[in-house]
Amino acid sequence: MKKNKSTVVNYMKTAVPVCGAIALIIAAIGFIIWKIVSDYNYNERWKDYDECGL
Repeated sequence: MKKNKSTVVNYMKTAVPVCGAIALIIAAIGFIIWKIVSDYNYNERWKDYDECGL
């Protein structure tokens, strides 16, 4: 089966947005995980001071 140039171009037109969307989803999930871990570490650091009024 021989692929002509227009078939390759059509695959590229489809593949680039799909790869971009996947990269965006991975970045968003990474940010959410980073934010959750960051908030957890912040709360762990300051949990001893919750009762002292500072």
